Amino acid sequence: MEMHMRTLRAGSAVVAGLALFLTAGAAAPPASAAATGTASVVVDFTKAGGPLPADLVGLSFEMRELGIGNLDARKGNMVQLFKTLGPSNVRIAGNTLDRDGIWLPEGRAMPQPHPEWLQHVVTRSDIERLDDFLDATDWKTEIGINLGRWDAAAAADQAKVMTRVLGKRLVAAECGNEPDQWVGKGFRPAGFSYADYLKDFQACAAAVGPAIPLAGPDAAAPNSVWAANLARDANDRLSQVMLHQYAMDPTGTMERLLSRDTYDKQLRTITPNLDAAKALGIPLRLDETNSAWGGGIDGVSNKHGSALWALDYSLQLGQAGVAGLNFHGGLGVCDQPIWNGKWQIYTPICAASKAGELAQIYKVMPIYYGLWMARQLGSGHFLPVTLTTDRNVTAYAVKGRDGRLRLAVISKEDPSAGPVAVSVSVGGRNRAAQVIRMTGSSLAGVDTAVQGATVDHLGRLKPGPADRVPVRSGALTVELAAGSAAVVTLDR
Repeated sequence: MEMHMRTLRAGSAVVAGLALFLTAGAAAPPASAAATGTASVVVDFTKAGGPLPADLVGLSFEMRELGIGNLDARKGNMVQLFKTLGPSNVRIAGNTLDRDGIWLPEGRAMPQPHPEWLQHVVTRSDIERLDDFLDATDWKTEIGINLGRWDAAAAADQAKVMTRVLGKRLVAAECGNEPDQWVGKGFRPAGFSYADYLKDFQACAAAVGPAIPLAGPDAAAPNSVWAANLARDANDRLSQVMLHQYAMDPTGTMERLLSRDTYDKQLRTITPNLDAAKALGIPLRLDETNSAWGGGIDGVSNKHGSALWALDYSLQLGQAGVAGLNFHGGLGVCDQPIWNGKWQIYTPICAASKAGELAQIYKVMPIYYGLWMARQLGSGHFLPVTLTTDRNVTAYAVKGRDGRLRLAVISKEDPSAGPVAVSVSVGGRNRAAQVIRMTGSSLAGVDTAVQGATVDHLGRLKPGPADRVPVRSGALTVELAAGSAAVVTLDR
């Protein structure tokens, strides 16, 4: 495929800074072979960009996972899998929140006759189990309240229990899931509008009370005007604007997922709502996101290329000002339909077998490694970057709270495209940079690893020692394989 030179800018115009020069070699040659393409990155040290929060990358699960006893600190390896990612944010809601579950207050009997749609029940004991899990992992949570099938007394009771049990680990409550699709799901009559939803949201806010921050509207469409409207109309009650976004529909391909068109679209689509939230001083979080809606795409969402996409997507949107992204998944058997015949192929975490599912012993999919790599940039502030390239390469820079400079460089090309030689001009004294790499044999492979290591059966990831690259006369060179990513850390 013919590629053309392009210049991409993130942040303010570059006036001074750090220059990285990337030269792409021919297929499978050493880095010193004649270049077939070039790329340059300039990082501006004179202006700090937006913040990189510690919880930029989080996870999302269905409410049903609580109702069936998952996220149990006493079982399996899930605690360690969360700890391996590092403290962050888990959102619990999804389609099963409104569609087939209820909150059952203590002392209330199950509804009789038993509704056909009712598949799970969440109670105080589930919130207590979740609290133990959050304490063990040092994570926080947002939890949904069923607004699609509204029960004011149940909502008030759930809010009271969550406040008392979870305390500061409860970031927000979400009133309903994807209300912009409720007509199609039979929760509301034809003609249900934003004005109608706002009344429902206000009823939920009144039932929940002022003690719990609220987030919403959890619209399915990332460009839904309901988000900007709710930020305007309920900004005295809204702690976060919540949206859902999936990069592709179920017909997508790996080539499309990693394409420039998808890269541009996934930011362009949310920009109006992001700008509206910023103008009102309310954080915007994509609390449900992944590669493709409908459970993902076999051969795409569950392969190495998805790890490269997830790393790039997280940093792209974080740099643009998105407060966080929760990657949706489910805890069934990997690449198998779940209880209702639907799929969650895109899930970062799943079980290798039915026995593993029941024991809550899980494995990770390639996308998990992309999330882990994003976490390695730590917290701090993005630095503006200008990238000029004729290759499918992206780059990001962060000035960490610890004073270190960290760079992420991502090649979204098949490994057959050959390596990229990254020459970095950093100035200053002679020293060493540390480099960790995420690699895979092909975009369609499942052998994603970090420094040659994979997550073990206990949920631990123990990468080999970081590569040490010397900085001499203010410059260093890093070889980046196509279809891989690297995080480079430079001492103060």
